[in-house]
Amino acid sequence: MKHLFSPLLPRDPLLGPVLVLAAHPDDEVIGAGSMLAWHGLRGHAVTVVHATDGAKGDPGQREHDIRAVRRREGAEALARLGLGAPRHWDLPDGELPEHLAELTARIVAVMQEVQPSTLYSFHAGEAHRDHRAVAAATAAAAHALPKDCRCLLYGVNHVPPGGTLFDVTDTYPRQYRALQAYSSQNAYIDLPGMSEHRYRANTVNLDVPGVLYGEQFLDLRPHELVAVHAAQDRFFRTVQREALPGDAL
Repeated sequence: MKHLFSPLLPRDPLLGPVLVLAAHPDDEVIGAGSMLAWHGLRGHAVTVVHATDGAKGDPGQREHDIRAVRRREGAEALARLGLGAPRHWDLPDGELPEHLAELTARIVAVMQEVQPSTLYSFHAGEAHRDHRAVAAATAAAAHALPKDCRCLLYGVNHVPPGGTLFDVTDTYPRQYRALQAYSSQNAYIDLPGMSEHRYRANTVNLDVPGVLYGEQFLDLRPHELVAVHAAQDRFFRTVQREALPGDAL
């Protein structure tokens, strides 16, 4: 793992324990899978949380019990990254904004329990309402993080606009294989194939020999999360035409 571009922070090492927040089974592998594989290879203590039950991940009703299927797939994907099984909070899929207070309280509790040196969560510029809710709850819970925690905010719908780009050429194949575990989701969209396009595109115009895949994050400290979230949220709600009156997020 190498930093390629880091305007925000010095090139300090990423250490465990690690806390990973995701809305649905597969989010964390799509957005941060190569870095999670890097942690797995080093034996770091990694806690992964899936906030929802994933119940809306089968619009064509191909599976008998999509919740159970996505649980199995999520555990298998993480195993392929060298990580243990995730925690399941089983909040309603698609309804995290309606459960924002409970979500925030749960995130505060798990931050206090894990005391992470590194946090992975969503950036505020996501398109999915559940992803934006996790981003908002993460910012609201930032006071519960250790002051020196490194917060790497990832994207599933939209790559974060700048920040730190990591050379993940060595670990991307593990991410690709992990994405293949999501058979129920790959029936609708080619996660491995589209991921490869994205991670290759992240290195466009990067004149560094041997760098083929890059994973990008907003790279922050806890005291920066609230202000950056607010500014980014306002910006993306404007450009995505979602700045609706009364919308709490």
